[in-house]
Amino acid sequence: MLMTIFSFIGIEAWSGAAWLGYGLLASLVVVLALSSYRWLLLYLFGGMAYWFTVELIQNILAGRPMLMELSSWHRYIIAMGHQLVTVGSLVLYRALRYDDVSQTVSQQRELEAARYIEHTPVYDDNYQPRFR
Repeated sequence: MLMTIFSFIGIEAWSGAAWLGYGLLASLVVVLALSSYRWLLLYLFGGMAYWFTVELIQNILAGRPMLMELSSWHRYIIAMGHQLVTVGSLVLYRALRYDDVSQTVSQQRELEAARYIEHTPVYDDNYQPRFR
């Protein structure tokens, strides 16, 4: 059955170690999905999506006549630089967009701190404690 499902991958040439490795990987992903740490899968899938887009950009660059003369290494560097600029601008946009939210939260905290009354007595300037 597995040979039919995965016939496009060519698993008939896999060794025992490959079966063991991919089986462990698949089982760990399933265990992680069922545990309370399933949020870690977002990092896994985010990294996979990032590398997929790097590969996509590198393949697009490989098809351009002007950039065909570049080595594969240079195309990967260009693709990763493009992705880092894109991700950096997205992070900067989110930080600037939610700056208002963080100012609102800080103003709310200041307001709550102003309402907080400390339960210590207020003394005159010339107060001297009896015990030293």
